[in-house]
Amino acid sequence: MLHTIKMRKLAIFFAVLAILPLLILLSAELVSTLLKCTVKEVLPTDCKLFNYDIGMILAVAYTAGWAVLLTLPTAGIGAYICYIKSLKTSRTSENKNGAQ
Repeated sequence: MLHTIKMRKLAIFFAVLAILPLLILLSAELVSTLLKCTVKEVLPTDCKLFNYDIGMILAVAYTAGWAVLLTLPTAGIGAYICYIKSLKTSRTSENKNGAQ
């Protein structure tokens, strides 16, 4: 039972890790759209939020979106494997408990 819970938590962790760069990219896109500023990854931009220039932060967040190409397949496969393994161990433990 404890092994199943750990595997499900690990699967959730891998799933969050897989989509985290995408969420960062989408949040940067949302902020730049709401502030009506154009963010360029090469040039400095003038994007003010509470009188603080966040243009470079948004540019880094846009660039971090490329990490999706690495994290989505690897962490996604890890999440899938952990979830399937947790299902198998829960079925095995249910069958053992039912046989007794």
